Amino acid sequence: MTDIFSFILVMVSLVLAIGVTQLVHGVASLIRLRGSMRPEPLPLVWAASLFLVAAIYWWSLWDFRSVDWRFHHFFYLLLAPTLLHVAASLLVSTDAVAAGANTRSEFDRIRVPFMVVMAAFSIVVAFDAWILGVESFWTNFRPIQLWTVALYVAGATLAGVRAQRIVAGLVLVTYLAAGFFFRSEERRVGKECRIQC
Repeated sequence: MTDIFSFILVMVSLVLAIGVTQLVHGVASLIRLRGSMRPEPLPLVWAASLFLVAAIYWWSLWDFRSVDWRFHHFFYLLLAPTLLHVAASLLVSTDAVAAGANTRSEFDRIRVPFMVVMAAFSIVVAFDAWILGVESFWTNFRPIQLWTVALYVAGATLAGVRAQRIVAGLVLVTYLAAGFFFRSEERRVGKECRIQC
């Protein structure tokens, strides 16, 4: 690992950590308010998805250790954690809930901006390694990444409660598969290749 990568990783990790802190604080606030309102599971499923994708994103940063870093690379890499922080701030804001709105109506109010921000996050992440020059334009991950973007577009356009639950469930399952199967499998295969090659 180069010194510049360590330097960049610290800043990107800090921005990501602030977003995760916002997410965890918001979920804790929703739990504290549970006596005064009926909790809605949909924002909590989305919060779990955001937490999981933050972990996957942070884990994937190691792939960029060999980049020939320039400021525009650093700036581009800051986009994803910044978008994740905006999404977390939209999702788990308790201001309206504390004022008397329920979590369902609050989610309906922020649904489209949240989905647009997460679609933008997914697009930024899908092409970051290509833009940074460490992978080709088309990879084994690209169909999954495009599937995730399509799910966020569906989430922005479909307003029904059932449709929202299906989209949220599919996103969570996609992130679970991506994180625990594809990412861990890639690391295992990469480690074996370094040992055997």
